[in-house]
Formats: sequence, C-alpha cells, structure tokens
Amino acid sequence: MELFDELTEHTFPALLDLLAERHGADEAVVGPDGRVTFAELRERTDRMAAWYTSAGLVPGERVGVLLPNGLRWLVAALGALRAGLVAVPINTWYRSTEYAHVIEAAELRLIVTADPLFGRPVLEDLAAVGRGQAYTGPGDGYLGVLEWPAGMDLPAAVADPVPDVRVGPDDLALILFTSGSTARPKAVPLRHGPLLRNGREIGRRQHLRPRDRLWIAAPFFFGYGCANALPVALTHVVTLCLQERVDGDASLEFIERERCTVYYGLATTTRALLSAPGFGRYDISSLRTGTTGFTAEDKRLAIEELGVTEVCSVYGLTEAYGHSTMTDAHDPLEVKLHTQGTVVPTQEIRIVDDHGEVVPAGVTGEIELRGCVIDAYLDAPEIDAVSFRPGGWFRTMDLGWLDEHDRLHFVGRHKEIMKIKGINIAPAEVEDILVQHAKVDQAFVLGLPAPDGGEMMTAVIVPRGPVPDEDALAADLTSHVRARAASYKVPARFVFMDGTDLPLTDTGKVSKRKLRELLDA
Repeated sequence: MELFDELTEHTFPALLDLLAERHGADEAVVGPDGRVTFAELRERTDRMAAWYTSAGLVPGERVGVLLPNGLRWLVAALGALRAGLVAVPINTWYRSTEYAHVIEAAELRLIVTADPLFGRPVLEDLAAVGRGQAYTGPGDGYLGVLEWPAGMDLPAAVADPVPDVRVGPDDLALILFTSGSTARPKAVPLRHGPLLRNGREIGRRQHLRPRDRLWIAAPFFFGYGCANALPVALTHVVTLCLQERVDGDASLEFIERERCTVYYGLATTTRALLSAPGFGRYDISSLRTGTTGFTAEDKRLAIEELGVTEVCSVYGLTEAYGHSTMTDAHDPLEVKLHTQGTVVPTQEIRIVDDHGEVVPAGVTGEIELRGCVIDAYLDAPEIDAVSFRPGGWFRTMDLGWLDEHDRLHFVGRHKEIMKIKGINIAPAEVEDILVQHAKVDQAFVLGLPAPDGGEMMTAVIVPRGPVPDEDALAADLTSHVRARAASYKVPARFVFMDGTDLPLTDTGKVSKRKLRELLDA
C-alpha cells in the first residue's frame, strides 16, 4: 500500500503527520537556508502554526508568502495550512502596485518576507502603497509585515501549543495569481484535496519512488512549484532539492552533489544548463525522470542532450492543479516528442468546437477539462461567466486535438491563431517545422498587421551558431518550410535574434505579446 492510501483526510496537515510518523528520519528538504527531515519539517511547521495563532489569525484568513525558494518558504506556507489559514504565494518580481493588488484582492492579514529580497528593498515597495509597517501584535485588518531573514530558525519563538484546527479536503489551501495576458493577474483558489490527489497522479506518471530527489529552481510562487512539485514530492515521499534560481554551473554542481533524480525544468532551464561553461564536467547522470518543456525540440534537448531519459511530456495550467495530461515515463520517444500524453485519472478532457459541441478524434478544437479543476476564480464572476460550461467543464482557451489513442496534441492558444489569406494557421505547427532545420535553435511564429489589413506571418529565429548571411538563411528556411507544408504556411518575414534578447514572462517563458510589441515598434 502506498503512503497516500493510508491518509484518512486528503489535507496537507494530515499528510505531514503521516510522513513524520512513517518516514520521520528521511530527508524532506534541501535548500539554500537549510535541510530537514520529515519529522523536523513537521515540527517547524507546527511551531509556525502556533505563531500564526498567537498573532490572532483564525482559520480561513490569508497569509502572503514573499520569500525565495527554500525551507523558509515551505515552513511559512505549510505552517499557515497547519493553522487552517490560506497561503498566498507572492511573486518576488512584483513591485509596489502589484503588491497592493495582491493584498487587496486576496484580503491578506499578514505578509511573511525578508528584506532585501534578491537585492530589492521589499519594505520600501510595500511602504510606497502604505503596506510596509512591521508586525507589532494582534489586531484587526492588515497586520503588516513579519520579517524572516536568512539564517533565522523561525521568526519568533512562542510557547503556545499547536493549534487544534480541523482542516478538510475542500478547504482552501492556496490562492495563486496567474501571469496571464489580462490587465491584472487572476486569483486562482486551490483546495487541499485536489492538490494532493492530482499531485499523486502526476508523480505516478513519472514513476517516482520514495527517497527520489526532485530538483527545481523555478520560483515556488508559481503553480509549477507550489501546486505541482510540492504536492508531488509530499505524496511520494520525495526529497525537495530547492535552489533560488537557475545558475548554470552552480545548478549542475548542486544536482551532482545531491544526486538529484527528478528534473523539474522547462525550456529556458534546460538551455541554461546545456549552455553552462561547465556542462559535461559535472556528473548529472542521476537524473532519471521528471517533467519538462513544451515543443518537440525542448523535450528532445532534455531527453537526449541533458540525459533525462524518462522525462514526461505534459500539458497543464494552474486552474487544473498542475498537469492535466502527461505521457508515461516509459512511453516511446516519439510519443513524448509529439504528444502531451493522456489525461490523468483525476480529470476528464474533451475537445469542442466554437459552439461547445464535442468534435471527433483528429479534429482541432478548444481543450476543456473537468474533475480536479477550480469551480470559480476568486471574486471574479465576470471571468467565471466565460470560463465554465454546464456540467463543470472548464474552458482552457487552448487549442488541441486527441488522436486514436486519446493522446493530446497541443496546437496553441486560441488567441494566437493566425489568419493568413483567409486561412487559420496554428503557430506551433510552423514552429515545429522550423526547429527541424539544422541551423535553428528556437523559433517563434506570430501574425503581425499587414499593409492590406490582414496578417503577415513573421518568424523570429534564434540561430544555432553564427549567421554570416541572414538573407541566405531566410531563403533556406523558406525552402525548408515549403518542402514540408502548404505554401500559405511559409513565413513572409524572418527576424533573427540572440536568445538572450528574447522578452520573457514572469515564469521565464518567451512572451509572444512582448515579442509582438517589440517587432511592432
């Protein structure tokens, strides 16, 4: 019987208790601010929960966690859950007005942080919007900031006992703010039970084993960390090996030293490791499985160049508790490279047309999900009205199709579809063709306004190596695409850029919106 099957309640406090009881001496966390066993993690979490209770916080209230990846982040967040509170991870790249939005939208009572944070004066930014006061004691409304600098065991010692709080699977655990293209990030409420159930299934697809060691340097304030890596690790008795950021040789040395076995790295992470000066000098052969990037080339790099041979291809979003479809760690290479796998057991998937009618296999439409998905955004009825269909189906606004094996083939975001000469074209299709060229490292295709009022297909190319003649390479790429696809899928314009100049989103992905703005300018 797996440890998860012994849980009587699918909640983080119940799981931490069981881990401390069954695997107390096993290592739970390795981070820049310390390493602890599962027993020690539970003990620190209990003490943090006692501190929250002594501050007058009551179950259901919300605490902001504004810290780098590490033990402090985990104890601050898990301690909140132990006390029946809701943890609200805050983006460490935010500034004053963004902080104000999160504090107001999530109705935060307290923020746990360190100052400075990555060299940035957090307290000054919070003070600029009237939220920088230090916590001084219990009270009403916003209580201010609790500082927790690196090197301090816990923010403060309290003699209070661990709060006797009843937490249920349907209670809120996290509120995450997505980094989408809307004017302001959407607040996504996530519950204990679905977080743990989905995390268990994600780990099973990776064939995780107790005492595996999961490496992640992606920020924990995003879903890939706190709503994916964290529940995956806890439900499978896996050690979390955390770094504050991806740092080339330092990351390779960390993976070698800690003998990490599970790789949680997206496209930019993979490329950063492969381009590190010391790549090849460090032994990272311990890496076995994990999850990785989106395009076929991204996945090939992780599997063949980085050597994570059992890494899984995935599709998911924050609103669906991490991943919704995955390949299996033991699937053939071609399946991993060219599909996003089948739906996990906790969810259902369907593809529908513009009228919400299910389409046959092989036909592209909108991806909809049901099961371990949110039932509403936080206080946003206007967004809910367009995001859900009857029967509990969540509209992802993504396009894809299912093959005869029910594997998902992701096509792209609905809003990214181009109309060239009256024909709809998915950028991902053309990008996949372009990256097959020997001189192309990365390709990003988008539609820009054309003089005739339509769209002109533009391909931004990151070359593999120096390009002595851009016109010649553009001509070669034109021939390359024309030989493999219909003529209307040939880009009308090629723009060559260095990979370091690509604009990124907060999650480290290339931002097509910012890229479009850059090209328009």
